[in-house]
Amino acid sequence: MRWREGENMKDKILYVILSILMLVFIKQAYCGELTQARSLFYQGNIRYSEGDFQQAIIDYERVLSLGFESGALYYNLGNSYFKEGLLGKAIANYLRAERLIPQDADLRSNLDYARSLVKDRCSVSKRKWFMQLFYNLSGLFNLDTISLISSILYFILSIIIILIITLKNLRRVLCYISLPISILLVISIISFCTQFYSTVIQRWAIVVVKTSDSRFEPFDNATSFFTLSEGERVAIVISKGDWIKVKREDGKQGWVRKNDIEFL
Repeated sequence: MRWREGENMKDKILYVILSILMLVFIKQAYCGELTQARSLFYQGNIRYSEGDFQQAIIDYERVLSLGFESGALYYNLGNSYFKEGLLGKAIANYLRAERLIPQDADLRSNLDYARSLVKDRCSVSKRKWFMQLFYNLSGLFNLDTISLISSILYFILSIIIILIITLKNLRRVLCYISLPISILLVISIISFCTQFYSTVIQRWAIVVVKTSDSRFEPFDNATSFFTLSEGERVAIVISKGDWIKVKREDGKQGWVRKNDIEFL
């Protein structure tokens, strides 16, 4: 019985040692990849400044293949594709950068300009001014920021409610204070839900070819329904083999080739 306990102890020690060695190996591998990613990123920046946009794209894409991403990386990659005349891929990477650095003024300016170059972009009905204001405000923050704002507002409101219960002489004043906090909390929660649906639940794609014929059915000989231009954003509805059913901004749906779009 003692022999078995000794063997079990040896197995446990060996397991601990192997686990430590594995963690050290993983950490070293990660640090090595991180160093390589940074080197490729700076190398891509140098290539871009020299006007070698193709090599800059290769360097930036290699960083992404290592599993690293950042707003600056997607922004620079978008600029490189734009310089190469690949409008669709430029817009796709600008939109990826927007999810990480939504408040960046240069990014917003470049994205707006790139979108203005999209040919024959479908027209959509304008939102009411207050809805447009809501979308513009919520678009200034990413999910993490909105979550932080909501948490802070919820904490403040909870404290106020506790004070309302305990401090009867200040109840009226505290109720007045809680009203705008409650409104802001509701707005932040709605903004979070909107952003979560748009960035997590709903899948989007960008047309990366000059034109893409959308068809009524997922066949080459099917009748064309409408034509999408390079740089247009479409919502993904369903996929079937090499075909993707997409929804345009005006609500029209049709089937396009998978190679004609790039998922966000």
